[in-house]
Amino acid sequence: MMRWGAELLLALSLLILAPQCNLSGAAEGGSTPPLPTPASGPTLRIALLSPTTAELATFGRILRNGSVLAFDEWNSRGGVLGRRIEWAVYDADCDFEAAGRAAQQAIADGFQFIIGPLCSEAAIAAAQVTPADTALMIAPTATHPLVTVDGQGQTRPTVFRASYAYPLQAQAVARFASEALQARRAAVLVEPSDDYSATLVDAFAKQFAAQGGEIVYRAPYTPTNPDFSQTLQAISDARAEVIYLPAAAPVVNRVAGQLNQLRRSNPKELTLLGSDSWDSAELDLTVTSGSYFTLHFFLEDERPLTRQWADAYKATYALEPDTLAALGYDAATILAEAIQQAGTFEVKTVAKALEQGHFEGVTGPITFDSQHNPIKPVPVVQLKDERIIFTEYINLLVNN
Repeated sequence: MMRWGAELLLALSLLILAPQCNLSGAAEGGSTPPLPTPASGPTLRIALLSPTTAELATFGRILRNGSVLAFDEWNSRGGVLGRRIEWAVYDADCDFEAAGRAAQQAIADGFQFIIGPLCSEAAIAAAQVTPADTALMIAPTATHPLVTVDGQGQTRPTVFRASYAYPLQAQAVARFASEALQARRAAVLVEPSDDYSATLVDAFAKQFAAQGGEIVYRAPYTPTNPDFSQTLQAISDARAEVIYLPAAAPVVNRVAGQLNQLRRSNPKELTLLGSDSWDSAELDLTVTSGSYFTLHFFLEDERPLTRQWADAYKATYALEPDTLAALGYDAATILAEAIQQAGTFEVKTVAKALEQGHFEGVTGPITFDSQHNPIKPVPVVQLKDERIIFTEYINLLVNN
């Protein structure tokens, strides 16, 4: 099963309302930026593919807010190569067929540059219909490997992403387990029918072995399984030091609670490790205390660029920014900067600038690997005292 975007939607649980953006580039409601001055000459036209209706509309709106803030900043500086950015929204829900149609319509309407869609399944559909000679797409939040790579393993020439793909965060937490926690024996729990879980577990196991560690126990589970006690006892008997569990928060809560019970009868230390799917309002910060997991973005990052952006976002929309907003902003910023560096609007030359460039994003410094995945620091956080506390960034060198 391909989890269409649940890898981020589970991670975001953001039931907040942010101001809606319209087709002219203005924001509705809240503290809003002034309307941009109408362009008097040629413009840079960018299509934003994201949900605008039904239950995912809020997520789509937050994602667009991040991109629009970047557009406004570029326009205030005179635009890109002297052209003001003009943007339009195409409704692309987390549905394969609908997203493909939305992308085709945007391209038919003359848009050479696309940001979106939100979810992996939708982004794969849009990527499949993005012609390499006339259009370029950056998926801000879709993490499935097949967004930027086709079924034959070939990189899509003009399709990129702003969020890291599945494997990078698993590799990062494996390195963290080995280097920071000094773990040499690990267990992994996997939901076999879920592509997200299976891909992350495989990537963790491969990286952990490369670090000199050993996977001493691997067990499948189903999300509805109420009792993990026998599995956890077997993991303890195998003398594992860490458990990797890239799962939804309700599963994590059950495993962590039963792990705490095991610790009371067997005080041997066993540290639970997780993925971005833990970043949910459903996560029990008490029972998971002492665990670690990876994120795409951490709001309390103290880097000046991130702090300045967070302040600007809050001043514009009267809301704290989140991961969706940050990735939407980075996708727009990366695209504009690549066009500026290329010195042309020709999509193949812009793609080359993306492949060869170095970009400063609010989620970290970014370069791209040979499959158009961003290589950037992965934040690892710890659950402690019912809080999420930044631990460190993990940098991975990936062969291009």
